[in-house]
Amino acid sequence: MDSLDDITGVEKYLVLKATQARTPISASFELTPCCNLQCDMCFISMKATEVKEYGGLKDLDFWLNLAQELKEMGTLFILLTGGEPLLYPHFKELYQELKKMGFIITLNTNGTCITEEIAQLFHTYRPRRVNVTLYGASRETYEKLCHRADGFDQCMNGIRLLRQYNIDTKLNVSVVKENKHEFDEILAIGDRFGIPSEVNSYMFPCSRTTRNGMGAIDARLTAEEGGQYDALYQKHKHSSEFKEVIAATLKEAEEAVPYQNEVVITCRAGKSSAWINWQGRMTPCVMMEYPAISLEEVSAKEAWKNLEKMMKELPAHSDCKGCKLWKLCQACYASVSLEKEHNGNVSYLCRFTQCEYDFLKQLINK
Repeated sequence: MDSLDDITGVEKYLVLKATQARTPISASFELTPCCNLQCDMCFISMKATEVKEYGGLKDLDFWLNLAQELKEMGTLFILLTGGEPLLYPHFKELYQELKKMGFIITLNTNGTCITEEIAQLFHTYRPRRVNVTLYGASRETYEKLCHRADGFDQCMNGIRLLRQYNIDTKLNVSVVKENKHEFDEILAIGDRFGIPSEVNSYMFPCSRTTRNGMGAIDARLTAEEGGQYDALYQKHKHSSEFKEVIAATLKEAEEAVPYQNEVVITCRAGKSSAWINWQGRMTPCVMMEYPAISLEEVSAKEAWKNLEKMMKELPAHSDCKGCKLWKLCQACYASVSLEKEHNGNVSYLCRFTQCEYDFLKQLINK
């Protein structure tokens, strides 16, 4: 389960109860760090030779045994992701077996590997949703950002196949320097296909030490641009209800008492959701490399218990105390930690939020 924004009432109830009980109701399987695109901001993508140096991919049995353990622990939702998960050598077998085990599956993909065969597989064993990340609206942008021009054509073909087979699909859009000029065209593609788009104009700094800090910071927008594009996405998302919805959002933000607490983990990470990376290490979320427990050394149940203990020892951050726009800010424990690690402070998040607030005000007053 990648988002709680559009889940059913029953699912929300189950997630709430699982969080209260510290049950891992959802898990993400990062099957491989390999990808056929080489996007500038990516902090996960690795070459096959690098993967081999770090121990290689986990085999099919590893993931199936893990899934069985998690099922016994109460896991219901599984997100399959990467890298590009469709490049995992045993993807089809794993996917079918997970469906037969009763899991509700979501897939994150760049869309380029959606073939007729894969679309038919999803038609037979239906996923909850396929999230397709769209990096641009032209071959030229895919060449500059992803270093593969034909990736655009393949992604478009993949989306067409998913729609042809009536697979629930959503576009994930990461706005960065190399594709910001196509922002409107990217959203228009989702509209033409009749599928929702979710935009992320905030790029986390790199969270993987194996990538040596590469990617995100150099590729991401300035904080001021990020806030502006986030505001423009809100306008597109809420359409005719934009002014009413955003006016209420801004009113709530303005009337909120300045933030008084330290920044700790307040989301579901490590409480009702877990991330298992391609090396078989359980972490709270994709953006947290620590704490991590190797599932080669302990069972999933033991790892989950250890994760909870280790999370309690994480240092809290006081950087957000006194913030007047915290209701609008995208700050979380991972983002604050990474901003401080890479930039020494959280000023990027502060400027991002202030610009979003200012631009939203302008938009609703037009």
